Amino acid sequence: MAEITIYHKTHIRIDGSFAHGEHDPKSIFHMFRYVPRMSQALKDHIWAQLRLGYMTKQIYDNHKTIWSESVNVSQSMTRDDFIWLQDIAYLDWKHKKRSWCLHSNLAILIRSWAFQHLKDVFFFQDVGEINGIQVPFTIGIQTPTQCESMLSYDHNGAIFMDTIFGTNDMKFHLFTLMAFDDHRMGVLLAWIITSRQTVQDLIKWLERLKDKMLSHMPHWKPSCFFINDAFQELKT
Repeated sequence: MAEITIYHKTHIRIDGSFAHGEHDPKSIFHMFRYVPRMSQALKDHIWAQLRLGYMTKQIYDNHKTIWSESVNVSQSMTRDDFIWLQDIAYLDWKHKKRSWCLHSNLAILIRSWAFQHLKDVFFFQDVGEINGIQVPFTIGIQTPTQCESMLSYDHNGAIFMDTIFGTNDMKFHLFTLMAFDDHRMGVLLAWIITSRQTVQDLIKWLERLKDKMLSHMPHWKPSCFFINDAFQELKT
């Protein structure tokens, strides 16, 4: 543990000498300790472990024994010796992002993903204008497993819909549909992300989801529908 006291914006001591950095003779041989980023060699080592399927916690726990043995014990400690679980989790996120980030433009990325995963998307509408009427961006996601769960638990059963707004940078609406299994455990059924919440917009993707269920089970019909108390949802 160390207590660092900053006396001045330029990090100068009371006597006028520099507190750290290349102008501080006391720390000139220890500058590498303050490198804010880990070495590329360690990043490559972590990425290699991630590609092999190791979990972030496993890599973190094994770091001291695997990485430290490859470093000369006589060397001074560097940034690589102080990695946190968050460091590995961030590299894991960047590693996974490479597999799904198909384009730097978010709109093109989502459109590409939707058309490459048609079995998981039951509704997709890009923002634009149709017959002089502005339509919002909307994407409805339901995996084949979720579709089976909806047919199983929601025929003559209850559907629960929760709405969240403003939890993302775009301020889009997130609708989550779920049911409860025989053990009263929640089962996710579908997600809908949309840039606008009106009665007409809700009806459009709800009808599409209903048609999908009826195409698998012509007599499919839920017994009740639990929703938030938003006026648009009640009216729909």
